[in-house]
Amino acid sequence: MAYLKSLFLNFLVVFFANHVLPGISVVDLTKLPHVGADLVFAGALGLLNSLIYPILRLVRQDPSGLRIALLAIVINFVAYAIVKFIPMGISITGVEGYVFASTSVAIVSFLTNFFEYGSKPKCDHTDHTDQNPE
Repeated sequence: MAYLKSLFLNFLVVFFANHVLPGISVVDLTKLPHVGADLVFAGALGLLNSLIYPILRLVRQDPSGLRIALLAIVINFVAYAIVKFIPMGISITGVEGYVFASTSVAIVSFLTNFFEYGSKPKCDHTDHTDQNPE
């Protein structure tokens, strides 16, 4: 359930960052307002952001706050850099849009990954049987 909450929150943050922050304009590719490639971009980036903690656990890295933050920053700055050169439903019109969107989405991605997954108790796989058989 924590993954679905993280995915939904990351999707919403990317979607609203693209529509609200200055320096970003949404390109309406369809006749319906705000339905198009911007939703696909928000979904893909939201999915990537929600997978940070599970990927770190999968590659057997200690998902510390620093690693989660660095991975969130890299993913978001690279994704918005790709959009800067290849518009995918949104168009970045200035440097401030690139910086504001990447930073705000990276911060929320860090917070969702750190608090949704990092607050879970760690499993202790040690054997707690009695060492003194009598």
